[in-house]
Amino acid sequence: MNVPLAILVVVAAAGLAVLLMVVARRLAGGPLLAEATRDTPMVMMVSTAFAVLLAFVTFAAFQTFNGAKTGARSEAVAVLGMFRTAALFPAQERDVLRADFVCYGRAVVDDEWPAMRRGGRSTLVERWIASYRDFFNQLGLSSPREQLAFEELLTEARDRTDGRRERLSQATPSVPPPLWIVLALGGCVAVALQLSMVDRRERLLVHGMMIAGVAAIVTAGLVLVYFLDHPYARHFGSIKPAEMRQSLAMMRDRAPDLHLPCGVDGRPLSG
Repeated sequence: MNVPLAILVVVAAAGLAVLLMVVARRLAGGPLLAEATRDTPMVMMVSTAFAVLLAFVTFAAFQTFNGAKTGARSEAVAVLGMFRTAALFPAQERDVLRADFVCYGRAVVDDEWPAMRRGGRSTLVERWIASYRDFFNQLGLSSPREQLAFEELLTEARDRTDGRRERLSQATPSVPPPLWIVLALGGCVAVALQLSMVDRRERLLVHGMMIAGVAAIVTAGLVLVYFLDHPYARHFGSIKPAEMRQSLAMMRDRAPDLHLPCGVDGRPLSG
C-alpha cells in the first residue's frame, strides 16, 4: 500500500464516520442515551482492549519487518565475505567461485525479491547455490591456506543460509486472517460506541472532529500493521535489496573483468 492510498483510506474512514454521525444526529430527535455518561465505562473498556490488542499486533508485525531487514543485511554481508575469501584460492578456482556468488546476488535482487512479494522464493537462486556447493567438492585444498579459506567459506555460507532463511520466513504475513477480523471488529465497535454518544445539542463541528479523529486513528493503526506485515510489498518504506546491491557494486569494483555465466538479472547465459 503506497502513501497516497494509505492517506486516502484513512481520510475515507474518517469521512464515513462523520457522515454516519450526521445521519444519526438527524434521525435522532434528541440524545441517544438518557444519560450522557451511561456508556462511558463501555467506551473505556472497548477502547482500552482495542488499543492493547493493536499495540500487541503492531509489535509482532514490527518484529516481522525488523527480522526481514536483518536477514537481508546479514545475507548480503555473508555473500560479500565469500567473494573476498575466494581470493585465497588459485585464480581459476577463485574466478569460478566469485562468478557464482555474483550471479547469486543478481538472482536475489531481480528474481527472488519479486517472488517474495507473492510469498514465494526463487528457483534461480537455488540454482546458483547448488552450483557453488558442487564446486566446493572440486576444490583441491592443497595447502594449509586453502584449507583455512575453505573453512571460512563454509562459515560464511552458513551465515548466508541463515540470513536468507530469515528473509524468506518473513515473506509470508504473520498476522492471520482471524486476527485481522478481530482487529477490524474492534475498530468498528470503538467508532460505533462514539456514535452512540451523538447529541444534537452539541456543536456539529466539535463532535465531527472527535468522531473523525477516532476513526482516523483506528484506521491508521490497521494500515500500519498491514505495512509492517508486508515488508517486501511495493510501498514507500518497504524493504528493498539495497544491501545486496551494495555488495554487488563492491564485488564489481573488486573484480571488474570477471567473466560471468549470467546476465544482469542473474539468469544463465544461453550457450
